[in-house]
Amino acid sequence: MSRLSNEMRNDKTYQSYIQHIKMIPLLGIEEERELTGRAARGDEDAIQRLVKANLRLVIKISQKYLSPDISLMDLIQEGNVGLIHAVEKFDLNKNVRFSTYAVLWIKQAIVRFVVSKRRTIRLPLKKEELLRKVYAVEHILHQKLGRKPKIDEIANETGCSIYDIELVMSMGASPLSLEAEFSDSTGASFIEICEDSHQCNPEREFLIRSSRNETRSFLKTHLNVRERNVIFHRFRFVDSDVYTFQKLGDTMGITAEAVRQIEKRALNKIRNKRDEFLKCIYA
Repeated sequence: MSRLSNEMRNDKTYQSYIQHIKMIPLLGIEEERELTGRAARGDEDAIQRLVKANLRLVIKISQKYLSPDISLMDLIQEGNVGLIHAVEKFDLNKNVRFSTYAVLWIKQAIVRFVVSKRRTIRLPLKKEELLRKVYAVEHILHQKLGRKPKIDEIANETGCSIYDIELVMSMGASPLSLEAEFSDSTGASFIEICEDSHQCNPEREFLIRSSRNETRSFLKTHLNVRERNVIFHRFRFVDSDVYTFQKLGDTMGITAEAVRQIEKRALNKIRNKRDEFLKCIYA
């Protein structure tokens, strides 16, 4: 609150804005209903009067989201955008005060702005709201219990499942830099131990080709021609196409059931030579 007070006192733009807002009269219930009706028909004057009369509401809501890295005027500006959307979307048939309806739009605009400014990786709005709720409950329980609350205690207090709490808290964790070093004496960084799966690894490529060649050699040694043909096609040693029993049977001129029996016989032969076969795979 002290930071808010300091910003109020020291920010000349904010002080000037506040003085201007104070001069705008508030609306009564009947006047508000008249203006919302005219605004719904596209009356620009009514729209402007509705927006101006509710600027105080934006300031009040914005103050709740103030943080050291975001200025109050930036929050107010984003809240005003949400207020304008509320005017455009409001429906008299909802049977609620315009200010009640506008609160949701103002909060939504401010939260989206805060999220985009603060996080390296943006979260969906609902997840961000849940995360704020979880952190608030966690803080209250910490003060109440005198210790860090457990996940199930937070879940009971918020009415959410343990899975949802754990998921949203993991989303809220700050990303680590690849340049960050471990706390041990090695001085190694994440970038030195994290494998980049998108880059070509000559050693891995060599091992894959070697294992594949050894496996093909094993199958040629222990299976007859027809069995090899079935295994090679069924397990993609020939190409990347998926060969069903029917498709392979049509190619070989036999029935799908015959192909299935041949595969079964070939796999039994491989199982009987299991130790020798594993040497091919992990050569």
